[in-house]
Amino acid sequence: MCKERSGNAKGYICKECFNNLEVINKEVFIESPYISKAYYSLLYNRFMREMVKKFKYEGKNYLYKPFGGIMLDTIKSKGLENKVDLIAYIPAHRRKEALRGYNQAELLASYIAEKLDKPLLKNNLVKLKWTEDQSHSNKAERVVNLKDSFHIKNPDEIRGKKILLIDDIITTGATMEESSRVLMNNGAKEVIGLALTSSKKF
Repeated sequence: MCKERSGNAKGYICKECFNNLEVINKEVFIESPYISKAYYSLLYNRFMREMVKKFKYEGKNYLYKPFGGIMLDTIKSKGLENKVDLIAYIPAHRRKEALRGYNQAELLASYIAEKLDKPLLKNNLVKLKWTEDQSHSNKAERVVNLKDSFHIKNPDEIRGKKILLIDDIITTGATMEESSRVLMNNGAKEVIGLALTSSKKF
């Protein structure tokens, strides 16, 4: 991803970079009573692994525009735009967000909410507990680490709502599951997950 305007519908993606992306708009199975469906847009190939790293850890926050555009295509291909009331995102701990300078999931969700003209659930679903990077943890370890990490400040904002929950990557599904549990236990009607990519093994 090089910021080059290629003139195509995606914008900000040069032809060479775009050719390395494999759009699959696939459903991912997360065994959870709190998530009705979950999807991801791009195959987690070698190129995407590098792009996620740059997006999350190397300050390439401008990538939310091309990635958000691709996720919008997934939303439209699955007919989700008329099935949700508001857009939410997986929150980062305030210290981690301060160190990084942004929350990549929030950037994606803000872009998607704006384009769909849907309200964004901002600063309501929050992460209270600091967790170390979990990229090398299995699901059981992640579940333990994430327990009681998330909190809803204002349940009235989500009560009875169908929520599209955005993240950059689904690895085991534990983060999305725990966030969805908190949303559903505070009155949400339904949670549908959407990530940019997924390294989840089947």
